Amino acid sequence: MTTFPTQCEFEVSIAEADVHTFANLVGDLNPLHLDPQHAATTDLGGVVAHGALLAGLVSRVVGMYIPGERALLLALRLQFPKPVLYPARVRVTARLASFDEQRGVGSVRVAIADIARGWTVLTGSADFTLYGRRHAHDSEPKPDAAAVPADGSRTHRLLVTGGTGGLGREVVAELARAYACLCTTRRTDLPAPPDGVEYAPLDLDDAARVDEFLAGHSPSEFFGIVHMSSPPPERAFVSDDRDGLRRQLWHSVELAARLARWARQPGSSVRRMILVGSTAGSRSPQRHLGAYSLGKAAMEHLPTLLAADLAAQGATVNLVAPTLVPVGINAALSERSRKVLEGKMPTGRLLEPNDVAKTIGFLLSDAAGQINGTCVFLDGGSLE
Repeated sequence: MTTFPTQCEFEVSIAEADVHTFANLVGDLNPLHLDPQHAATTDLGGVVAHGALLAGLVSRVVGMYIPGERALLLALRLQFPKPVLYPARVRVTARLASFDEQRGVGSVRVAIADIARGWTVLTGSADFTLYGRRHAHDSEPKPDAAAVPADGSRTHRLLVTGGTGGLGREVVAELARAYACLCTTRRTDLPAPPDGVEYAPLDLDDAARVDEFLAGHSPSEFFGIVHMSSPPPERAFVSDDRDGLRRQLWHSVELAARLARWARQPGSSVRRMILVGSTAGSRSPQRHLGAYSLGKAAMEHLPTLLAADLAAQGATVNLVAPTLVPVGINAALSERSRKVLEGKMPTGRLLEPNDVAKTIGFLLSDAAGQINGTCVFLDGGSLE
């Protein structure tokens, strides 16, 4: 049970002697930090304290307050939106963002503000571990997405991409019964999210914004990733759809790889990564949707490759590839087309969103702990 403070606040004065002592200690003698005459010729307007000096105050938070004496830093993710023109007095505020009692790892969110100037000079997070704790992946409790906690609580978080589209909304609604879901979205017309779901504004086509978003979130706060993001397919041969090919490969392959790289940082709590593809990849490629099919086919190689990337932290990576689900862009399926497709399904019916959600939920659960690096095709044993 957590017995250390979960919030702290303190003030620190930064004087010329402090900056000079720090500069001599680390060997960073840049005149922007030490020479007032030189600094005055720049648009900074004066000498500025080292960003690393402020990072030292983050270390103070972890080592002295949250969690305190048994803590060791694992990772820092910091931004410096404004400089500290010294002499200055700054206010440090911090809160516990997450803590895994079983593993003894957690994350702290920190902000530092220049009191006199009223601006923020540092924001970010720090991951920590409590020494003396056993880090045994095999003994970690893992939630079962099929079970709703008796008290309605959701103690594990999922980072979800593509969770606000036609299929994604229904999948997330099911997953949110057992998990707290943070869904990225670039849509601005969404109603209030359902219970257990939080929307995070993000255009996944913008690589720089994706990196910025990931840098602002700690993988120590998440149990799993569900990557469902997919651009609408364009009707074109693959050789004619250059822009579509770029977008499809970005979402299917490169974005998934970036999420995996983020998930394997020191102190990460990510233990499940689920990719959502399509049988339109290698199973049933659609020549008139060339870029889409190629992207989904390439995606099928990721579970094996990324499982190796995340093996050190005991995480599993799997892909779910459903056939057509009559929601979203497929919602307008004609009755005739529906009957034709149903006739090709030995199960006698089309796939439903809940079929996809239940499969993802199973792969997130403890029962699927030894399923890793696989592709699960949801096509009802299609005859096509």
